[in-house]
Amino acid sequence: MYRKMFSNILRSVYNITEISGVLLQLLKEINFRYVKRNRKSILIERHDIVRWRLGYLNSIKEFRKENRPIYYLDETWVNEGHSKEKVWVDNSITSRRDAFIQGLSTGLKNPSGKGKRLIVLHAGSENGFVNDALLLFEGKKSGDYHEEMNANVFENWFSEFLKKLPDNSVIVMDNASYHSRKVEKVPTQSSKKADMQAWLR
Repeated sequence: MYRKMFSNILRSVYNITEISGVLLQLLKEINFRYVKRNRKSILIERHDIVRWRLGYLNSIKEFRKENRPIYYLDETWVNEGHSKEKVWVDNSITSRRDAFIQGLSTGLKNPSGKGKRLIVLHAGSENGFVNDALLLFEGKKSGDYHEEMNANVFENWFSEFLKKLPDNSVIVMDNASYHSRKVEKVPTQSSKKADMQAWLR
């Protein structure tokens, strides 16, 4: 079908209106739409990101060839009252009394609120989580959890975590700002004169 459309295009190469019509039909057939461009495109990636990913995959491939242990770490948060909206239920149980008679439970009640926020940091490999590497603490702020999962917290945890790993290990982590803070903040063009002078001293 598409071959026929392309041959029609070639036959009508001087007829712009006909070409436009055939191209429009073809694009509709393959589920393309003519829409206003936005910045949320998922079809186009920056070239530097593609190169970065390729470099990562090549490095991991080499590390695996060398049989080096590879560990992955990440942070997240969870609310104390976190629960799923949907659950599997047994439709044969029709009442609380029926459940009681059969020795069953009607299940846990939904929590009344989100509860405390817990911040979690852990690391593992293909062999499972690293023993005694879990960092779990209660968040005190209601905003972004990165306010409390900061460079000081991460570096203290990381220095202890390194002691638990075998020599020549590889650690994979994302690009969170607190994973790679600069020890010394270098002034930029927008820095104040006093800050530049203090840094030069």
